[in-house]
Amino acid sequence: MKKGGIPLDLEQFLREVVEQPGLPGNELPVALWLRERFAPHCDTATVDAMQNMIARQSGAANGPKVYVTAHIDEIGLCVIGIEKDGCLRFTQMGGVDPRVLPGGEVRVLTESGPLVGIVGAKPPHLLTEEDRKKNYKREDLFIDLGLPAQDVKARVNIGDRVQLVGPLTKLAGDCVAAKTMDDRACVAIMLLAAERLAGIPHAADIYYVCAAQEEVGSRGALTSCYAIDPDIGIAIDVTHGAMPDCKPDETFPLDKVVFSKGPNLHPKLVDAMLKVAAEHRVETKLDICPSFTGTDAEVVQISRAGVPTALISLPLKYMHTTVETCSTTTLKEAARLLAAYLASLQADWEADWRNALCN
Repeated sequence: MKKGGIPLDLEQFLREVVEQPGLPGNELPVALWLRERFAPHCDTATVDAMQNMIARQSGAANGPKVYVTAHIDEIGLCVIGIEKDGCLRFTQMGGVDPRVLPGGEVRVLTESGPLVGIVGAKPPHLLTEEDRKKNYKREDLFIDLGLPAQDVKARVNIGDRVQLVGPLTKLAGDCVAAKTMDDRACVAIMLLAAERLAGIPHAADIYYVCAAQEEVGSRGALTSCYAIDPDIGIAIDVTHGAMPDCKPDETFPLDKVVFSKGPNLHPKLVDAMLKVAAEHRVETKLDICPSFTGTDAEVVQISRAGVPTALISLPLKYMHTTVETCSTTTLKEAARLLAAYLASLQADWEADWRNALCN
């Protein structure tokens, strides 16, 4: 087992990871970048055909095989047209709210390299009174590269992906804000856990999966979980953090690690993780999900003949914007809990589950 690399500088990691391109279907740049960060702590680190990054920490021969995943794809845009003046029309990749785009900076990822642009819209002065009452639609917006039309047509192709820009901002206290914290802040949880477990004997055979294409259908988790065929699945994703004008039952405080209960999650596994959280004094909050969770937990649970699955959630404000905000303290606590649970797993991990079924 690897002894581990240099201790992670969390703020610097977040600053760099959110900048790595990884739009759905083209996650290779961020997958390769992450492979280099996980490799010092793991026995193997590879990128598969779906552009998932999979790092393994080997366990005992009779230990459980554990699949831990957070996704690496980011929401963004895709070029669908070039206007006569060189401005670009676009569609969205993943859940992009057009209301947050006007005035924002973007990078058009062309074959010859990225081009900086801004998202423009007709100014309020030129709108009709009726139009001023409405929100902008995607069709009302365009990307301005500041280049002559002939230069744009020479460098930009229909289908080029467009990355939103939102560099890391350190807020007062322990909060940071940036684009793509959904879900790369949760990738940081996995990396911190891997760092804790590096060089420590453990029975569990752990697969850390930085999954592709969650924002467009959980495709990376679907294929990688099938290939790994685990005994236990743990998905890590964000949930809505408390903010003004939201109902109390639809958001969660930033200082609590959130666990979900519902048909998508295995009750014994969730209870076991909550027990470890209590033992290690990690503060948690419950989210009741009576149907779907909207995360990779959905496809992990039904992989092959079924996988007992849990979901750890990191509260995040302003989801799917360029200023997604979370607490670095809560992120670290989630990593501490994940590492403690993984270290606690033994060869007889499901004995009490079987006993409960027999009684």
